[in-house]
Amino acid sequence: MSRNPVRRSTGLALSLGKTVAQVTAQFAPIPGLAPAAELLCAIIQLCQNVAHNKNAAAQLRDRCHRLGLVLYDKSTANENVAAAINAVTDCFTHIQTRMTAWGMQGNLQAFLRQEDIRKDIEQCHDMLSDCLTSFQLVSHTEIHDWQAKFELSCQQDHRELMDFLAAIENSQAITNDALKSQTTDIQQLMGMMQQLLGQNARNADRVHNGLSSNLYELQFKSHELLPDFNLRSGEVTRISQFPISGTSAMDIYEGLYLQREKVAIKVVRAVNSNEHSLRRFNRECEIWKELWKIDQGKHVLPFYGFCQEDGPFPYMVSPWQPNGTALNYVKKYDTKVDYIKLIKGVALGVQVLHNMSPPIVHGDIKATNIVIDALGNPLIADFGLSRIVEDITSVPFSQSRGVSDSYRWFAPEVCIGQGVLSLSSDVYAFGMTVLELLTHEQPYNTIKHTTEVVIRSAKGEQPERPTSPPRVIERGLSDSLWSMLCSCWATVPLQRPSIREVLEMCPR
Repeated sequence: MSRNPVRRSTGLALSLGKTVAQVTAQFAPIPGLAPAAELLCAIIQLCQNVAHNKNAAAQLRDRCHRLGLVLYDKSTANENVAAAINAVTDCFTHIQTRMTAWGMQGNLQAFLRQEDIRKDIEQCHDMLSDCLTSFQLVSHTEIHDWQAKFELSCQQDHRELMDFLAAIENSQAITNDALKSQTTDIQQLMGMMQQLLGQNARNADRVHNGLSSNLYELQFKSHELLPDFNLRSGEVTRISQFPISGTSAMDIYEGLYLQREKVAIKVVRAVNSNEHSLRRFNRECEIWKELWKIDQGKHVLPFYGFCQEDGPFPYMVSPWQPNGTALNYVKKYDTKVDYIKLIKGVALGVQVLHNMSPPIVHGDIKATNIVIDALGNPLIADFGLSRIVEDITSVPFSQSRGVSDSYRWFAPEVCIGQGVLSLSSDVYAFGMTVLELLTHEQPYNTIKHTTEVVIRSAKGEQPERPTSPPRVIERGLSDSLWSMLCSCWATVPLQRPSIREVLEMCPR
C-alpha cells in the first residue's frame, strides 16, 4: 500500500526489477510471444493502480512475468510451445481484465472490496497453475509454492491496511474520501474499522488507539452511529472506578468512547449478562438505529451501544451531558430556566418516541430520566429500558427490582396486576414529570410512603395544586397548564390526551 492511498501511484512500473520498456525489449526476439508480452506489460502497469492488496497483486504480476520467461526460454530452445503460448495469452487476457477492474475502483471502494479483490487474485493464480500444469512448464513444487507466498502477501496487505487506518495523520483523508460516498459505504467502512478494532482489543497500543480515534472522527463527521452496537472491541473504557450517580436500578459511571468522547456508562442491575440478554439487546439495536435516523439526537438521547463483557451486568452507553439530569439542572439554574420551553422540549421528545412505527413506550418518564445538553435542551433518556427489563426477566417492569422509586410517576394501571405500560401511561408520567420540574419536588411530596401514593392514585386522587412557594407560579404553573396536567392524570387511560394533544394544550 502506498503511504497515501488516496492517490494513484505515479512511480515507475517494475516487475522482477525490470521496467515495462525493458520487458518489451526482452521478449522482442520471439515474435510469437508479442501478444503475451504486450499483455504482461499491461499487467505490470495495472499493478501500479491497485490502491490496496498491493503485495498480493505484485506477487501475481511477478508470477505472470516468470511464466513469460519460461515460455521465452523454451522458445529460444526451439521447443514447440505454440499451444502453451496461446493458453498463457488467454490467461493473461483474463488477468488483465480483472486487474483493470481493480484499478478503476475508487479509494474507498478498494478499501471495501479488498476481500473480493483478494479472492480474484487467488483465482488468477489458479488459472496460472492450470496453464503450468497442462503444459508441464515448471515443476509440481513451484506450482504450489505460490500459495505460501500468497498468504504472506495477504498478511502484509492486511498489516499495511491496518497501519493506514490507524495512522492519526490519515484521519482527514479517510473521512473526506468516505463523505463523498453513499451512507451504505460509510457504514461498511466503519464496520471494517470496528472489526479491526476488535482484532486489537487486547492491546491498548498505537494501532488500537489510532483506529479508535479515526473511527470516531468518521462517525462524528458523517453523523452515523457504529454499525455494531454490541461494544465488545474496546470501544469504551471506564474512567471512574466507582459510580458517580445512579438509581436503585442503575449505576452510572464515566467512560471514554473511542478514545475521544466522554460518555455515560449505565450499568443495568435489574438484569444479568447472558445469552438471553444479548439477544434482547441486539433486537433493540434496530430500534435505536431507526430512532437515530429520525431524531439525530435532537430530542432523544442517542445510544452508542451496549456491552456485556465488563462485569456481571450489562451496560448501555450514551453521550455524556454536562448539565446532568433535568431535576439537577432546574435546581441549579432555577431563575435562568425557561420552564415552558423545557416542558415543551420534553413533550417533543416523548412525541418522537410515540410517533415511531411501531410506537415506543418509554415506561419510566421522570426528571432523572431526562438529561440536559450543553445548550440547555432536554433529551429523553433510557427509552426502551422498561421493555428490555420485562422481556429479559419475564417480570412486569413495575415489579422488577429497583423501580419502586418510580411508583410516584406510574399511572394507576401500571401498579395493578401485570402492570400495563402504554402510550397513555407515558402521558400520565409526563404530567407528573412536569409537576416535578415546576416544584423541584417528587410527585405527592407530602406523602411519605410510596404505597399510600399508589392507593390514592388508584382512587383517582390527583396531586394537590401547589401554591407555595410563589416561585412555582412564576415558573409557569398557570390555570391552563394545571388543567392540562389534570387531564394527563385521568384515572381511565382512554380519557388522557395523546402527547400531540398535550403539545397543543401547552401554553404558548
